[in-house]
Amino acid sequence: MKQLLIFILCLSFTTVATLATTKTLPKGVIKADVYVNNFSIETLGANPSGDRETWTEVSLKDGKMSDIYLLNHINNNFFITYDNEGVPNTENSLAMDTKLVTSWEKQITHLDLAYGLTDKITLFANLSYEKAVLDYTDGYFLVSETINSSAAGELSGYNSVPDKATADNMNDIFVGVKVDAGPVSVAYKGTDSKLMVGHDSLEKKQADRVQELETSRGYSQHHFYLFKDIKLLDHSLEFTTGFIALGTLTQDFLDIKSCEIRPGSIFLAKANLPVSLSSLPLSLSDSPFSFINDLSLNSSYTVLHHRKDYIKGGNSAFSNTNPDTTAGYSDWTAMPKSSGFVHMANLELVYQPAIFVRAFVRGNFILANDTTGQFYNFPGRIQPGNMILFGVTLFAKNPFVSGAAANNDEY
Repeated sequence: MKQLLIFILCLSFTTVATLATTKTLPKGVIKADVYVNNFSIETLGANPSGDRETWTEVSLKDGKMSDIYLLNHINNNFFITYDNEGVPNTENSLAMDTKLVTSWEKQITHLDLAYGLTDKITLFANLSYEKAVLDYTDGYFLVSETINSSAAGELSGYNSVPDKATADNMNDIFVGVKVDAGPVSVAYKGTDSKLMVGHDSLEKKQADRVQELETSRGYSQHHFYLFKDIKLLDHSLEFTTGFIALGTLTQDFLDIKSCEIRPGSIFLAKANLPVSLSSLPLSLSDSPFSFINDLSLNSSYTVLHHRKDYIKGGNSAFSNTNPDTTAGYSDWTAMPKSSGFVHMANLELVYQPAIFVRAFVRGNFILANDTTGQFYNFPGRIQPGNMILFGVTLFAKNPFVSGAAANNDEY
């Protein structure tokens, strides 16, 4: 099973309303989206053989010690002894069928701010705060104490796990700009340097019985998007294409010790079909169900392709063919089986009774995932379950500026 470390799900391609369509805010209009995302991690990529090529998906709750190559290596080399004829004595063997985790729950509270600088240019920022709890099983907690108190713990740099690993901190902040360029719109958003306020692998607290989960990916991100709307009967089909360039991070956890990782860039394609229920042939204006006229539905399909990752330094060369737990590549070396695809669906129901406020419920569903790529991220070798988000959007007008006339549809 892939090592258990926090990740930040890159929700920007599915949830940030500022980047949903070709539209920009009218000049002087301020928009704030506040929403909460509660979900759990459900699936991990497992490579118990240690070849870093043969990966299988394992349910988080079913993951065992035997799914982690480092723990297999420690057991086979420090706890199992062999006689002169090579026959193993398993009397002191670790219980490798011990399950690792009971649950991994996450709550991320988002605040997305946007401002219409002109009728054609919108500035925006994405802020979020994350709380997470990774609950280890009592069995693994006890076994980890045994490993840590042995010679294996010191030689492999192993830290005993706490009862629960937690996160309670800001995620990295993104800022961006969106420009209406006529037939298409373009947008950029990114995080770097002082905007990376989350705790990454080098900043988190980590020692015996202490494990802080990361709230930063530890690398810069630069997102570029292009938007185009196409008329489809009486509706618009909204297309988004994107490219995400990722920086370099240092990872230090379990069997990845002080390794530099250069994650592959990401390509994105998305199609969204918004439908206003007021446009349907319904006569509800005088009925108890007249509120339906203020409802709209968004349904989208997203494909991500993440390119190959590279690794060097630390113990990056540690595998079943190189049992030295301190061996590392001196040059950037491609991670086998690290490129792949993710397919996602998104459904959103929006209620907007007035121009200055709306409420929404949104569901994000992963349809297919290669479970390849970065060790600790998504897209990568961990996968969340289905996500349901609830939120509200507030609009206000800067009284000191004037812009184009606007109606609900332009937001």
